[in-house]
Amino acid sequence: MDRSRVDRDEFRQQADRAVLVLYATVVESLGWATAALLDQDVELADRLIADDRKVDQRCEEVTALIKDRLADATVEPGDLEDLIAILQMVPELERSADLAEHIAQRARQGLGSSLSPRARGLIQSMCDAGIRMWQLSSRAYAERSRDLTFEINESDDELDNLSAALLREGAAGGVDPAVAAELALIARFYERIGDHAVNLARRSAAMVAPRRLSPLGVLRRRLDGPRSGRGQTRSGLAGLLRGRRDPAQDGLFFQLFSEAASNARQCGDEVLKMVSSMSDLDGHYQEIRSLERRGDQITVQLLRRLDASPVTPYDREDIHALAEALDDVIDEMLAAAELMYLVKVDSCLPDVQQQAENLAAMGSELEALIECLRSGEGARHRLERIEELEREGDAIHRRTLARLFGGDYEALEVIKWKDIVEGLERAMNQIEDVSDVVESILVKRS
Repeated sequence: MDRSRVDRDEFRQQADRAVLVLYATVVESLGWATAALLDQDVELADRLIADDRKVDQRCEEVTALIKDRLADATVEPGDLEDLIAILQMVPELERSADLAEHIAQRARQGLGSSLSPRARGLIQSMCDAGIRMWQLSSRAYAERSRDLTFEINESDDELDNLSAALLREGAAGGVDPAVAAELALIARFYERIGDHAVNLARRSAAMVAPRRLSPLGVLRRRLDGPRSGRGQTRSGLAGLLRGRRDPAQDGLFFQLFSEAASNARQCGDEVLKMVSSMSDLDGHYQEIRSLERRGDQITVQLLRRLDASPVTPYDREDIHALAEALDDVIDEMLAAAELMYLVKVDSCLPDVQQQAENLAAMGSELEALIECLRSGEGARHRLERIEELEREGDAIHRRTLARLFGGDYEALEVIKWKDIVEGLERAMNQIEDVSDVVESILVKRS
């Protein structure tokens, strides 16, 4: 038997085992995190939180394994597609484990004792639906199956409905505002875990579909010509991937990035409107939620474009990181808006108004920064401005917390505003994360 074929098969088995271990870890973490929350088992929660570092290490090992293989000049184009797909899956596996850890952290706060029987039942049902989705997604990867997508989408719809029900339970009369805020976050954690399972299943399906019409396969056939040798093919393909990009395809990436950044800027503006006028919390919240859904759609379009494009304007991992980081900006804004909506704050703290103004300014700079990607000009000024605004945001954040805990506010008001303040701070930090990704891309291009 061809030794190279044996080596390739052994590597595939090794990579698949590593990825399936990560799948199993997420399933176990989700189940145990839910148990820790509902049973108020702080010791179990502590173990899960500590084990998350091991998950991060496993993800790094898988990433290093794939990148090492990608560096091998003998990798076939078909294998190259699979390797890139797996490389894109690892961050989603890691983030899903992080979300399970966030649930476990709520067990440390003793939240389980404050939950109503209905809230407990909804959380357990969300856990069951999430585990079912992840088991199906794991099967889809192991079997390279496209047939499980429908079942996963059905479970995702169920999970979304349960998430909405948990939000309504938190908003019901008589629920402590602090508990309502935590329920909103928990609902979001489970919903995001389900979304990741859906995305991963789609990637597994895409690993099968290209065998019928593979862009890389088409390129190779064009380069092969009549009976080209293997070395000539690899050399020609490498040259094409390095230098013959399609400007129209590049333009589609730039357009989607611009749309994502514009959407994030609009969301920041809407958060500022919400903070400035507390008279229509519901209207502003629904608009922000609509923008968040639009952001998810753009992210899906970007990732599908990435999967379908044999040649990209930047490294694939950078495009994936930028798409996810832009999506996370809006997710953090939505989380803060949900808290304001659920606890029904009557008037805004002056410092929180400043936070929202700073966030909106960062959103505008972010939109301008993404426009600089196309030409690479003017980016340095935007990067410096975002860094400056983020430092201002840190100062406002510290000042706000000092004022909240200074004794001038009642305990209930402190509880209401603390998580809102933290949420706005996370949104600003996320914008800085996007700028870091953009800076990395520009450095590689220089």
